[in-house]
Amino acid sequence: MRNYERVEEVGLAQESIERRAKNRDGGADVLAKAGIQFESKNAGAHLIVRHAGKAFDFWPGTGKFIPREPKPKHGRGVFNLLKILGVN
Repeated sequence: MRNYERVEEVGLAQESIERRAKNRDGGADVLAKAGIQFESKNAGAHLIVRHAGKAFDFWPGTGKFIPREPKPKHGRGVFNLLKILGVN
């Protein structure tokens, strides 16, 4: 059985879509509750996060973030992003 047939059979594609949608909403809520300013792009799929002189591109659906610095090093997770920003 091919992988894509297995994905359709088990319903993993729909589960992934739902999980990313939930993460998009939840990630923005966590940032807002922490008092972090962000600019929403592409209907919330991409957030530009700014705090304490730092700026990050953040995709809450997948949790990936990349700092806007000369040598970007990416990471994952809204709570890891909060740690880097110094918000506990």
